Amino acid sequence: MGPKTMELEDAMDYLAKNNAKILDLTVRLAEINSGSSNLAGLNKLAGLMQTEFADLNCEQTTQSVAPKQVINAKGEKVAVPLGPVLRFWKRPEAPLQILLVGHMDTVFAADHKFQTVKQLSPEILNGPGVADMKGGLAVMLWALKAFEQLPQARNLGWEVILNSDEELGSTGSAPIIEARAKDHDLGFVFEPAMDDEGTLAGQRKGDGSFTLVMRGKAAHAGRHFEQGRNAICKLAEVLGKINALNGQLDGVTINVGHIEGGEAVNVVPDCCVCMLDVRVPNNDAADWVQNNLTSIVDAVNVNPDYKLELHGSFGRKAKIITPEMEKLYKLVQTIAAKLGHNISWKPSGGCCDGNNLASVGLLNVDTLGMRGGNIHSQDEYLIIASLVERAQLLMNILVHLSDNGFK
Repeated sequence: MGPKTMELEDAMDYLAKNNAKILDLTVRLAEINSGSSNLAGLNKLAGLMQTEFADLNCEQTTQSVAPKQVINAKGEKVAVPLGPVLRFWKRPEAPLQILLVGHMDTVFAADHKFQTVKQLSPEILNGPGVADMKGGLAVMLWALKAFEQLPQARNLGWEVILNSDEELGSTGSAPIIEARAKDHDLGFVFEPAMDDEGTLAGQRKGDGSFTLVMRGKAAHAGRHFEQGRNAICKLAEVLGKINALNGQLDGVTINVGHIEGGEAVNVVPDCCVCMLDVRVPNNDAADWVQNNLTSIVDAVNVNPDYKLELHGSFGRKAKIITPEMEKLYKLVQTIAAKLGHNISWKPSGGCCDGNNLASVGLLNVDTLGMRGGNIHSQDEYLIIASLVERAQLLMNILVHLSDNGFK
């Protein structure tokens, strides 16, 4: 970067004049398939981000992470490799340290039919991950490009973390994110806004991913049916009890999301596997769910004809809007208002890396990315004007913090 000669008004114009380049980067990022399991695509995207961040003359490193442990249809543990974590940082000696977090992965696998970016109108861009969160990556980068040309930059240090497994719960990258969070004063995450108006996610539920493995006994369905122990039927009984937990405690939801079991139709199935998605409003609710699941499993295992295994845990704790967290949200709201944008926030049942930051005490706003919607579907879109809008917002947040600290 050149000498820091810009004033804030010039930096605002700089971002506005580079709207086409910010949009172009978003398109280039979205055209690289980076589904969470597509390691080649994730590595290609990582290479592009490293090239782009090189313009900032910052330090950078690439870190590998532990594989994700999953349970296959046979009830066996399988290790699934994950993509890299990128870290970029500048001025770690500065008095105020800000952590910026984003993810490179999407939910669209390499063989998914949704691969094309289309500009539906002068206002709307449609494509895989354009909102969640390729646009957010472009915003983060360009806001830093503008900020680095301002004199305020010398007062503030920043670090960017880009992971490859957020859509899988950040199981591999969470230790890195949480460790780095402890060395920062505030955090910002670039998940898409909640709606077209730019509403921020406030309080977030915690989440848990669990897998049940029911084991019975195989037998010929015709000759020796009575000798078999049907794992599918037995697990169905269990799932009825688990589903009945819904509604018993406010804010708790347990979704039976995926079931696999059986092979040949003339064989009594000896294994059935089910995945559960659990959302909880607080840690006490997580304990309540865990205790109930354990009791249900223990009750099944009294019967020697069946064995039920429970795998998994609560990966992300609930993000609670404390008075200090609300203070940060109000600061963002105030800065946005000065730029002509009316921003509010509301609770969300979803989780993101903002949960991870909050779990180690780092105050953060985690939806500073695109205005848009229909994420995780072929109708995903971003509102093009929000690229410059959100880049200008982040730059102004950094300038305010550099000038005033967190007050």
